[in-house]
Amino acid sequence: MSNPNEVKLPMASSLQQIVGALLFGADHPLTVEDIRACLTSVAETAEEGEGETLKLFAEASPREIGDAVASIAKELERLGLGIEVADMNSGFRFQTQPCCGRWVRNLLKADRPNRLSRPALETLAIIAYRQPIARSEIESIRGVAVDHIVKALMELHLIRIVGRSELPGRPFLYGTTPTFLDHFGLSTLKELNELDPTLQRSKISERKAVHTREKKKSDAEQSAEGEPQAKGAPEPSAAVKEILGGAAQENAEPLYEA
Repeated sequence: MSNPNEVKLPMASSLQQIVGALLFGADHPLTVEDIRACLTSVAETAEEGEGETLKLFAEASPREIGDAVASIAKELERLGLGIEVADMNSGFRFQTQPCCGRWVRNLLKADRPNRLSRPALETLAIIAYRQPIARSEIESIRGVAVDHIVKALMELHLIRIVGRSELPGRPFLYGTTPTFLDHFGLSTLKELNELDPTLQRSKISERKAVHTREKKKSDAEQSAEGEPQAKGAPEPSAAVKEILGGAAQENAEPLYEA
């Protein structure tokens, strides 16, 4: 029996209303599956008289939830409230529009975010468009050592080690991270091709084939010359040295703009 003194909360009138509340209240981007799981969980704990309505929301399909998110985004754009729905790699979230950034930073007493330097952006762009890629390839393209820049980009979680090449010495291969996508407002790496039609991302299968093919050629050359083939992984010290890059050199390229 229900308590007569208990305040009865109104029921949400639409799926869009619920989805909007979830996006606003979440402390992390929500996927369609996150939203569906929440709708199902609430329906399972429904009180008397609420079951049918909550069940209808719980039966919402992924497409219906996606349409609700799209409708919210369209409505926010129409109203011009300075808020938008961002489709991140890890899900959907509410965020302030970039054009309002200076006022939001002032309100939060936040410093202007550091901008990556040109050398850092060049290195990051090469990795993004040519991944998986070895450090030696990056240096071949840029014409300078990138130890310091690669180490710093890894500390910022913008790039990571995604594997090892089959070339002699088995150097590390680098690629971007989900943080990279979030930082630049991308949902997938495919969107890189849309940023500049003159730049097209290399296919991962082709990049892997290059490293495998070059290794086989190198092995054949070594056999022809009678040199012993390299066996096993390199010494751990070499691996650690490649990741950490040692102490930053005095003439190392800057990570951030001055």
